[in-house]
Amino acid sequence: MRLVLAMLLMFSGYTFAGCASISDSDQRAYCEARENGSSCSYIHDSDLRSACDAEVNGSSCSYIADSDQRDYCNAKKNGSSCSTIHNSDLRSACEAQVKGYSCSYISDSDQRALCNAKQTGSSCSYISNSDLRNECEAMKR
Repeated sequence: MRLVLAMLLMFSGYTFAGCASISDSDQRAYCEARENGSSCSYIHDSDLRSACDAEVNGSSCSYIADSDQRDYCNAKKNGSSCSTIHNSDLRSACEAQVKGYSCSYISDSDQRALCNAKQTGSSCSYISNSDLRNECEAMKR
């Protein structure tokens, strides 16, 4: 009985993990802005802060310096094409999120699992990276 209770408590940590469990301060602030409406101004990385402002506050994606991230932001925001994204995993994630394509073309297993969780509601427990897994759990709440 104790073993069953211990296992349930262990797995419940994954279920209730959220933004506060993300160790990277910029990613944690971005997650909190998306999930709770917190300010994006606490994010130090300028591209991530600009992406947060675009997603949370409706600002322009044009302030994102990285062209792939800017194109991804524009695709999510206004449905523009993902085909201009050079990074194949990011392009595949974009096509899955914006156009409903399969996540199976994403080669990074953690990103593929995150994509599947977003798209089909599958479990976040397959994500090895704890920050990404916690972000996934926060998104599913």
